[in-house]
Amino acid sequence: MIRINHKPKEEDFTSIEITPLVDVVFLLLIFFLLTTSYINPSMELALPEARTAQLEDHVNPYTIEVDAHGSITINREPARLEDIEEIPLESEVLLMEDKTGPYGVFVEILDTLRKTGIEKVSIITDEKTD
Repeated sequence: MIRINHKPKEEDFTSIEITPLVDVVFLLLIFFLLTTSYINPSMELALPEARTAQLEDHVNPYTIEVDAHGSITINREPARLEDIEEIPLESEVLLMEDKTGPYGVFVEILDTLRKTGIEKVSIITDEKTD
């Protein structure tokens, strides 16, 4: 004869443990807050306007930005004029300068680009609206 013991289970599944869920939600919140704060840390530039501005596709270009005070960034990293010489020759360069920025710095950047032999240089402007 077979005996079957029916003992009540000690663990009842009447509640759900939410502590791991709260931990995951908290980590996701921190992740999204940190990533959204670094989305676009570029300089605020008031680009000059041009009627002949064209929209072109560029493949992995280097961006050089000059703000109103003459500070230079290359790919959104602070840089000096000498750092332009480290850009590979076959690269495309997008040059942006604030319309109130110093013209001398702009000319020095173009001169340095020409000395290093970089030929694919585009000057970025805003489209002029009447």
